[in-house]
Amino acid sequence: MKRNLILSACLTAGALATVSAARAQGPEELLLFSRQNFGLATARTAGMGGAFTSLGADGASMSINPAGMAMYSRSELAISPGLRISAQTADYRTPNGNLDNRLNRVKANVGNFSMVYAGNNFAIGFGMNRLADFNGRSRAISFNDRKALGEGFSIGDMFVEQLYGIPSSTVGAPEKDIYKAFYDYPPALWGAIMGYQAGLFDPVAGTGGDGQPPQQYTTRGMIQEGTLLFPEWYRRTAGAINEYTISGGYNFKDIFYIGATLGIQDIYYSRVDTYSEITSANNVGLLSTYYNQAYDLSGVGVNLKVGATVRPVPWLRIGVAYHSPTWIGMTDEYAADMTVNYTHSIGGYDYGFSDTPIQRQEYRMRTPSRLMAGVSATIGTVGIVSVDYERTWYQHMKYTSDDYRDINTGIGETYGPTDVIRAGVEFQPARSLFLRAGYSYSTSVYRDDAYASFGEYQQISGGIGFRNRSVSVDLAYVYGKANGMPYKPFDYTSEDGYRVATEGTIYTKERYHNVILTMAFRF
Repeated sequence: MKRNLILSACLTAGALATVSAARAQGPEELLLFSRQNFGLATARTAGMGGAFTSLGADGASMSINPAGMAMYSRSELAISPGLRISAQTADYRTPNGNLDNRLNRVKANVGNFSMVYAGNNFAIGFGMNRLADFNGRSRAISFNDRKALGEGFSIGDMFVEQLYGIPSSTVGAPEKDIYKAFYDYPPALWGAIMGYQAGLFDPVAGTGGDGQPPQQYTTRGMIQEGTLLFPEWYRRTAGAINEYTISGGYNFKDIFYIGATLGIQDIYYSRVDTYSEITSANNVGLLSTYYNQAYDLSGVGVNLKVGATVRPVPWLRIGVAYHSPTWIGMTDEYAADMTVNYTHSIGGYDYGFSDTPIQRQEYRMRTPSRLMAGVSATIGTVGIVSVDYERTWYQHMKYTSDDYRDINTGIGETYGPTDVIRAGVEFQPARSLFLRAGYSYSTSVYRDDAYASFGEYQQISGGIGFRNRSVSVDLAYVYGKANGMPYKPFDYTSEDGYRVATEGTIYTKERYHNVILTMAFRF
């Protein structure tokens, strides 16, 4: 009976799941870099919920609707420093009850900077807008009673099944070539190989030889029946998508505005996952296991945005914009290590250790296109009301490298188009004072209605601003929330249907707070 590894990582929509194998590329990675937030750049745009498709004269316009560039009447230099507080909760639900844990992470950033030169009927500019922020921390904690031998409550049980039929002589660490096994077997088996090399489980005698059954392994010598296991999953993520823009717009008699932007995206994503497993005091063999996985990904993408805004009457503006797909070249590096601590000395050692070589890969991907439309109305001298609609076709995102096209299978069946509604108001109670409020909502990216609540997000925002002819200072606060796709920490099914999986399921929730300050100087 031949068994083969089939490991899947179920990442959340916002960022954010568990990596079960060294090769982390998958449809959810495409989703991670395809979802963009237009309410993180400047304070004025953020305060109005990102509803800026029909508005302009703001640095965020370069990444939303470049026709807004043509609404600049004076040249401008602006910068938007900010502070992000990410609060992630991981709720581990098991038959024994729920255990949840909340972690915060505070990170300073720059959401926007822009330089604009405004002529009589045109404007050109260069800028940077932050479209996604990946900084966060999460931890899931649980406990399981190993009720009977053979039940899968330890990650070692999964590793045992992965190595079924693979000779133990081929997964060791020869002194002259300690990484040989990792080069001989695919990265999806690297965790199991490290587990064997560090002593988490042992080969079963009398298997794997001539006339004998296939090679088998067991955790029985390390974890006894009835042992309590205390697993913990800890994740730390960092990075962002920053879009550098070269934009231009033209104004036809303050009635019709057109514009275009060349966008160059700088993508960086770093993730460190630590799985730890500690046994109860009565166990003999395994004391604890620590499994670290580090994943660094960087890329550069290029896209084109075009837009137009019409002003049929002085108080009404109607805008449309099209964002082409972003074509991205990616590079990632992966490395892992495992430490297994023993309750007593084994072979003269109190612990076992193994690590992998660094795996480096290059590939290309394409994000989906999006269409945006907006309407805004000026209410006398009191303020502005603005509403936007966005349609994004996630079923069309794909890997474009030949070696990765098999991953595209099923994207169209899993993901579909999303509808995003953004609304904002700006109220002017005094000559130079502005108060703002906004809201945005996105439908789920998942076609299956059962997962609708896991693929949607919401944002609520507010802000205040001071503006005169030469200087403006704006401050905004954004609160957002999203629910991640639930997942099992490890879940393995062999080709013959035998399954090893944790009993519980982890549900993640992300709540974040952004404070953005924009300072602009006009000349």
